[in-house]
Amino acid sequence: MNNKEYREYEIEVRAHISKADFWPVLDKLTGLFGKPETTEIKTFLFRNPNGYDRIRILKDSKRGVLTKKIGSYANKAREEINRDFSLDEVDDIILELKSKGSTECSYLGSTGHAFSGLGSQKLYLSKHEHLGNFLEVEAITKKQSEIKEIHRTVSKTLTDLNLQELSATKYQIMMDQMCAKTLRPVSEYRRKEISQF
Repeated sequence: MNNKEYREYEIEVRAHISKADFWPVLDKLTGLFGKPETTEIKTFLFRNPNGYDRIRILKDSKRGVLTKKIGSYANKAREEINRDFSLDEVDDIILELKSKGSTECSYLGSTGHAFSGLGSQKLYLSKHEHLGNFLEVEAITKKQSEIKEIHRTVSKTLTDLNLQELSATKYQIMMDQMCAKTLRPVSEYRRKEISQF
């Protein structure tokens, strides 16, 4: 596998959206930012002694992204090490993760509506199995010096939408509960299950 890794910082804030508010929020975002790009997403979270790695695959795509997250939800930005790969390589990726200490994996299925916001901002209104509905406002940068200002602007976007930011502590609890519900041995996952919708 010779796919090149790339590093970047993800700055994001999120709001928890109730079932009753989901469609009104979707309509509001569509009115402000235009028709969204909607897709189904599979996310697999592989735990290891140093945190977790994530495989994310979009429906109808022949490639996935392996991401190592650095830091916690409490950080204004989290560094990511990403690597694109062909779905034909999934079994090799899983063996690689197992060799690094991953023994268990959680699964998260999602339907996401993606909007292009102000500047480089992206807004994702998503329904996640076993987790709930969320609006995430995020931006990506390769420069640490830009993190503070980007965090200010994505936070302002959430405030301008009259949505309350979900605290990092509450989101971590929700993620932990979701992972506990879906946790399985890594050995149970194979390419067919991961790559097919």
